[in-house]
Amino acid sequence: MGRLAALVMFLLVIAVVVLALQAPASWLAQRLSLATGDAVRVIEPQGTIWDGRGVLTSPDGRWRIPVSWRLKAAPLVRGEVELELEPQAGRDTPRGTLRITRGGFAAQRLAIDLPATVLEGAFRAGTPLAFGGDMRLEAGDVAVDTAGGRGGLLVRWDRARMASADGSALSFGTVTGNFVPRGAGLAGRIEGSGGDAAIAGDMVLDPRGISLDAMLAPRPGAGDAVARVLAKLGQPDANGAVRLQWVSAAR
Repeated sequence: MGRLAALVMFLLVIAVVVLALQAPASWLAQRLSLATGDAVRVIEPQGTIWDGRGVLTSPDGRWRIPVSWRLKAAPLVRGEVELELEPQAGRDTPRGTLRITRGGFAAQRLAIDLPATVLEGAFRAGTPLAFGGDMRLEAGDVAVDTAGGRGGLLVRWDRARMASADGSALSFGTVTGNFVPRGAGLAGRIEGSGGDAAIAGDMVLDPRGISLDAMLAPRPGAGDAVARVLAKLGQPDANGAVRLQWVSAAR
């Protein structure tokens, strides 16, 4: 009976491994949606959980990012999920390694290009504006954990723009932010260069969402249209500057 039990156990293990290897990419897509509180989805999944591809998107489909991935097996033994992200044909990103642990996450050689419209979903509870331009997130080596962290994340927003429903807009040129681990999230300073309005302030990214505390001010020579858009965001001070204090709906 001992040999029979061992044979049955061996066959069961083989069956589980075979099923795991054949698990569809949609299985991983469903888990990602659950893990992010449905803030991010993977649609049109193809392949398997180990070697798959799909499209990252927001629940409302406001933005879409094709992505391919390879799931590494060894970290699963430690209760971690490690993905090697690869760009699909004709694209430069997403790429790099992303590891999700029990206490946080880590990334190496990570680069992700995003449309600025991702901010509309993040601040859907607090902003009457539409966002334009393109963003890139880069991290050479960053780790965020409630027990500590290391490294940092660079965010660059090119052709940064906010537009109101009547067509008037604010241009910030290029906005950059350098974020470092703080608690279970990342905190940093953002500053803009160029454009017809200046922006500078502090931003926090954590599991509860995003918060922003920044000053927006017209640059010298900016027209009346800039002042009108700023006035829609708050009460201008003597210099025409407005303070923004936005908190995402997730908080």
